[in-house]
Amino acid sequence: MARTGDVNPLQRQPETFDFAQTNQFKVYLPIFPTMQWFVVRANIPGVTLGQTVQATPFTDSPVSGDKLQYDDFNMTFLVDEKLENLMELYAWMMNIGFPFSRNQFNRLERPDNLNMDTKSVYNSSVGRNLPTTDSNLYTDILMTVMSSKNNAVANMVIYRAFPINLSGMDYSSAESDTTYAECTVTFAYQWYDIESV
Repeated sequence: MARTGDVNPLQRQPETFDFAQTNQFKVYLPIFPTMQWFVVRANIPGVTLGQTVQATPFTDSPVSGDKLQYDDFNMTFLVDEKLENLMELYAWMMNIGFPFSRNQFNRLERPDNLNMDTKSVYNSSVGRNLPTTDSNLYTDILMTVMSSKNNAVANMVIYRAFPINLSGMDYSSAESDTTYAECTVTFAYQWYDIESV
């Protein structure tokens, strides 16, 4: 049975009495620096630690697993009037998926001019050097959580992220009020770290 009364109650008092506000954040994608001004929703992904069961003649006992499974990172953004941020994400996905020709794979240069791979090979069909690996297709994403006073309290860095889903955008002439278009992009990634600032 758990023992009580061993710790001074004053030592158990919380130091922070403010609650986290879900509208206090900012997201930065190095591959698309202007995107941070349009992000309206983002999430800190959930994490699942698997388990295994150790069989016994009596009750089977759960044993902690050894692999973390990360939920996807979802980000909703307002689409600018010229659809530039939507087209940038679409081009990035085409750069990975090469829907019409193998020459499309990894063809685009990174908008942030940060080449992840220093080795390259000249490709005559494109007319320039292309990286020898697919590391240019990934980016790290930084999400900063802010306090109620707009001070950074935590940073979440998502490593080697790439888009796996870009939602559609509906138009309707039946709308009487001005409605701003939103799209949601879903990212897969290897892992993330979150730490206090």
